[in-house]
Amino acid sequence: MPPRSTRYTLVGFSAELDWRPLVFKEPLQTFRVCSACGLVRKRTAMLPCMHTFCEACYEQSAQEGARTCPRDGRRCEEQDVDWKDFQLEELLETEVGNARSNAGGS
Repeated sequence: MPPRSTRYTLVGFSAELDWRPLVFKEPLQTFRVCSACGLVRKRTAMLPCMHTFCEACYEQSAQEGARTCPRDGRRCEEQDVDWKDFQLEELLETEVGNARSNAGGS
């Protein structure tokens, strides 16, 4: 299995960090990264199949009132979705403490 990336783009956390690629010391936990677009957003939905999506990608999964995982096509009910909210401080404490921006980090 190839190593997971340590480069991510954050969206919705702060003007200074939004849409700027960051390189982390270690890969982020998979539930922090959207399985469809690859962005790290403040709020994600973990489906019962264990795929994670940002709100925008999750909203696109609605089909005739039901939800379908964009990755594997499994249907799920809204009450089975585990929503996770992340604050910038939490991300900095647990994941980003060793991160740097490609533009100016060393």
